[in-house]
Amino acid sequence: MPRLPEFLSLLFVFCIFWISLSGKHVLGNDVQALVKLRSNLNGAAVPNWFERDLPPCNWTGISCIGFEVLSINLAFVQLGGSIPPVIGDFKSLKYLNLSNCGLTGDMPITLWSLEKLESLDLGSNELNGSITPAVSNMKMLRELSLGFNRMFGALPHGIGNFAQLTKLSLPSNSFSGDLPSEIGNLKNLGYLDLNSNLFSGEIPLNLANLSRLLHLDLSHNSFTGPIFPGIGKLTGLLTVDFSDNSLTGKIPPEIGQLTSLQSLWIGMNNFNSEIPSEIGNLMELNVLDLRQCGLVGQIPAELGNLRSLTVVELSENQFEGQLPPSFGKLSNLIFLLATNAGLGGYIPEELGNCRKLESLDLSFNSFSGSLPDSLKELESIRTFIVEGNYLTGPIPPWISHWKVVNALRLGKNLFEGPLPPLIGSLQSLVTFSCDACKFSGEIPSEICNVTGLNHLSFAENRFIGSIDNTFRGCHNLTDLNLAGNNLSGVLPSYLGELPLVTLDFSHNGFSGKIPGEFWASQTLLEIALSNNQLVGQIPAAIANLSSIEQLLLDNNFLEGGIPREIGMLKNLTTLSLHGNQLTGEIPPELFDCVNLVALDLGSNGLSGPIPRRISQLGLLDNLVLSYNKLSGPIPGEICSGFQQVAPSDSEYSQHYGVLDLSWNEFSGGIPVEIRQCIVVVNLCLQGNKLNGSLPEGLGDLPNLSQLDLSFNSLSGPIPPHVSTSKTLQGLFLSHNQLSGPVPDQLGSVSSLVKLNLSSNQLDGPFPLAISHLKKLTHLDLSMNQLTGPIWSSGILGSGSLQVLNVSHNELTGPLPMSLANLTAMSVLDLHSNNLSGTLPSDLSNLATLSYLDISDNHFELTVTPDICSYLGIPYVNFSGNNNNFEGNIHEGCVKGSIARGESLGMYPSLSRPAIWGISLGSTTLFLFIIIAILKWRMIRHEAPLALLPKVDNIGLAWPPVKKAREEAPSINAAMFERPLMRLMLADVLVATDNFSKTRIVGDGGFGTVYRGSLSDGHVVAVKRLDGAQVQGDREFIAEMETVGKVRHRNLVPLLGYCVSGDERVLVYEYMENGSLDLWLRNRADAVEALDWPARLRICIGAARGLAFLHHGFTPRVVHRDIKSSNVLLDSNLEARVSDFGLARLMSACDSHVSTQLAGTFGYIPPEYGLTMRASARGDVYSFGVVIMELLTGRPATGQEEREGGNLVGWVRGMVRKGLEEGTLDEGVVEAGQWAGQMVMVLHLAGRCTDDDPTRRPTMLAVLEGLKEIALDDTDARVA
Repeated sequence: MPRLPEFLSLLFVFCIFWISLSGKHVLGNDVQALVKLRSNLNGAAVPNWFERDLPPCNWTGISCIGFEVLSINLAFVQLGGSIPPVIGDFKSLKYLNLSNCGLTGDMPITLWSLEKLESLDLGSNELNGSITPAVSNMKMLRELSLGFNRMFGALPHGIGNFAQLTKLSLPSNSFSGDLPSEIGNLKNLGYLDLNSNLFSGEIPLNLANLSRLLHLDLSHNSFTGPIFPGIGKLTGLLTVDFSDNSLTGKIPPEIGQLTSLQSLWIGMNNFNSEIPSEIGNLMELNVLDLRQCGLVGQIPAELGNLRSLTVVELSENQFEGQLPPSFGKLSNLIFLLATNAGLGGYIPEELGNCRKLESLDLSFNSFSGSLPDSLKELESIRTFIVEGNYLTGPIPPWISHWKVVNALRLGKNLFEGPLPPLIGSLQSLVTFSCDACKFSGEIPSEICNVTGLNHLSFAENRFIGSIDNTFRGCHNLTDLNLAGNNLSGVLPSYLGELPLVTLDFSHNGFSGKIPGEFWASQTLLEIALSNNQLVGQIPAAIANLSSIEQLLLDNNFLEGGIPREIGMLKNLTTLSLHGNQLTGEIPPELFDCVNLVALDLGSNGLSGPIPRRISQLGLLDNLVLSYNKLSGPIPGEICSGFQQVAPSDSEYSQHYGVLDLSWNEFSGGIPVEIRQCIVVVNLCLQGNKLNGSLPEGLGDLPNLSQLDLSFNSLSGPIPPHVSTSKTLQGLFLSHNQLSGPVPDQLGSVSSLVKLNLSSNQLDGPFPLAISHLKKLTHLDLSMNQLTGPIWSSGILGSGSLQVLNVSHNELTGPLPMSLANLTAMSVLDLHSNNLSGTLPSDLSNLATLSYLDISDNHFELTVTPDICSYLGIPYVNFSGNNNNFEGNIHEGCVKGSIARGESLGMYPSLSRPAIWGISLGSTTLFLFIIIAILKWRMIRHEAPLALLPKVDNIGLAWPPVKKAREEAPSINAAMFERPLMRLMLADVLVATDNFSKTRIVGDGGFGTVYRGSLSDGHVVAVKRLDGAQVQGDREFIAEMETVGKVRHRNLVPLLGYCVSGDERVLVYEYMENGSLDLWLRNRADAVEALDWPARLRICIGAARGLAFLHHGFTPRVVHRDIKSSNVLLDSNLEARVSDFGLARLMSACDSHVSTQLAGTFGYIPPEYGLTMRASARGDVYSFGVVIMELLTGRPATGQEEREGGNLVGWVRGMVRKGLEEGTLDEGVVEAGQWAGQMVMVLHLAGRCTDDDPTRRPTMLAVLEGLKEIALDDTDARVA
């Protein structure tokens, strides 16, 4: 019998022989599992797994010991597909790495049965599913890496059972819920990375138990509450990242105990905290990121002790004071970023000691003075950004020391003087911007010595002269913006030879023809030459601009026809030729530009029909052909466009929905296809020769806001279907031949703000349906055949009514006594009816009434000498009634009146027909002259901001003239931040105690404001919108998602919204100090708290916010309701403009009416009562009133001294008398003796409130003026 060892050896040899005969290399169950795994894999990814003679343990990525597979590492092998369930058969497996393998699908449940697994890495795939409780089976696990997948759900509490775990990495998934406190049991954990998930709730306190933790990353989640106490115990930490959460409270000083810390990222949170000086103890710190987290107070000087710092990010906070001079000790600093951080004072000269500094961004603060000479030592500087401050002086000559600088952004400061030629010595410069400064003189040609210059922007300065050779040598220039200067001469031909992509020379004085080389450019995508004095014809060579996307040539003197070759521009999206002298017909080939989205040919001399090939423009959503001589029928094909509804998550690149064919010679009926223009917002067909009846379906246009069909020959009744619109705000059907009664169904258009049915043949009684129009501000039914009395209920239901004109009808009976309750009324015109009785005794209570005409009726009136002052109305006409005159009323009514003598029949030598003839003739001549002037202005530059009213239609406008497009409509994506909260109605009800009255903190023009508390304890302002004036779900969400992304330190940010049924709720950041008007009139401590420096700071802050809305991007945002109650004050009494999120985004085509002119009495500019259009200059007027309130301490209305009945009139009267100082708030002047500076601001407010909107400054100019006054401290306190 052989010995046992020899027997075993023979047996082993036999087994091997048998295995080799079978062609299989089986070493055990694990290796059999490998064979199964191979059948699930792509052979091309792991080719040697399919070699017949290669043992499985030698396959790529496999490691074995004996019969056991210990490691599978196929990282970066593109396996594809899902993880096969056979993975659970490897019972001896310790290491599994399938990261970056392109895997998809759910993780198999068998995976969690690998009890011996020590390291699992499935990162950077597209795996779904959640981590199941079965993960607790892996008790030996040391490393778990599942980052960059699509996993979701909560982490199981069993995750705290991994006693050996040293690394837990789950970034960039969708894990949610609270972080299980059991994580604090992982005593050996050294690396915890949960960034970019959906975790919420507070950070567990027992994370402080993780004493071996080196890396902690909880960033980009929704954690709330404070930074957990006890963090100072984690003294081994090297990296801490809590950024982009919703953490609140104070930054704990104990962070200063983390003396090994190298990186600290806690930006983008909601702390209300100062920077603890203890952070100055972190001597090993390399990176400090504190951006956008609500930090206040002064930056501690102790930060200058952190000599290892290379990156400091302090942007988007509300610091006070200056940048600490101690920062000059940060000798290793490379990046210092403090944009929009609330800093002021001078830029510390000690920064010149930071010799390694490569990027310095101090933009949008309040730094003043000149650039310190010490900065010349920053020879490593590559990016230098100081735009948006108060910096003065010229560009210093030492800037030539910066040999490696590639980006200089100096714009929006007070720099002045000529641009030094030494800029040409900055050989590394790529981007140079100095917009909106005071640079003057000629642009030096030496700038093109910088051979690598790509981007150059000098917009809105005071440069003069020509550019004949200025940019000839800029051979790499791609973007050139010289808009808004005083440049002149002809456009040089060499510009067409440069590799320019965008060129903007708008708003200058360039003349002559556009050189032919322009039309040959193969690189230009955007050309803006608007508002110059260019002449000549558009040549056929325009076809060579094969890449062009935006072409803006409006408001020049171009003539001739539009060349047919323009149809070759297949990439063209925006074309504006508005305000030239173009003639001829619209070439059909133009509509071969099938990507056109916006087309403006208005205010030219074009004739002929609209070609039916317009049907090819399927993307068109903005068409302006107004003020031409176009004729023929309106083609139904026009609505082949206007059907592309913007997606709800769009970033609102352009206002859409303008279809303006007004003031042409179109004839025939309105095409029935018009109902297909579903994205139309403003439909303007007025001033044509259209006839027939109103087509069905107009009321079904889902986005229609304004419908203007006035000044045509339309006939028949007003169809009831017009009333089906849910969005209509302006309906204008005047000067047609419409007949029949005013349909009762109009009362169901609850959104209606302006209604003009004048100059038709309407009959029947005064429409009672008007009472249902709660938002109606303007009603004109004049020049019809209405009969019967004016019923109280017919007008009193509209408590917002400002203008009522029912003149030239056949109305009878007395005026309702309740007429005096229409407290918003400013214009009341009842003349030429058969009304009788007396005036309501309380008519004098209408404080805003400025125009009253009851002439040519049968009233029984006693007219006394003091009647005008008693009523307080600038214009009153009683003539043509049964008047009993007591005494000579001529003198008593002329003061402050409009043609009072003629109106009251004070010239008996002339008969009434003679008076009417003279008046009509002079008025006609006057209007003819005005229209000629306006037409010239419209062609030369841009249309006026306000037009004269119709003689018989005070308060309702003549047709608006198209304003020139100012710039290409676009929006800066850099303004966008994190997405808005989308709240459920249940959350809102809990936050506001079911909209409890005890929670009400305000009642604005758009709805009621409540103080709310979210589930995380965050106090917010909850605005419940009036449901009758909101949009549909899709449109509302689209607009909110857009404006909610706009963030600025002087705007109250929109945090979220709720859409549920008819409920529309907005959630804003809560401003604990309330509104400015509360402080000015209802706070006993206002004078102490709001001294003049504080008031001036509020002025500048509010101006900065409003200027951002007007000029920060296009399409601009017109606020429409600037008033002191919409200027809120945060905890530092910093001004924040509110309610801007409810303003409609205005496009460059902003002459088109937005009929919802909110406004508040005392703040409304005079042109608003005579036009139908809100404007940026109207906002300037309202802001001027707010400045006056800050100066005087008086409210905008209710002045006892009547100079127009409001604050503006009273201030004007005092200024005319030389009593400027008499207008100032006595407590403020006496407390600080700031009279001189306050008077300077008063004069600026006077410019803002000029009656002529064209003479008002822009908000940028207002902001610049306030900043200059703030800098002028010398002798400013003494009058």
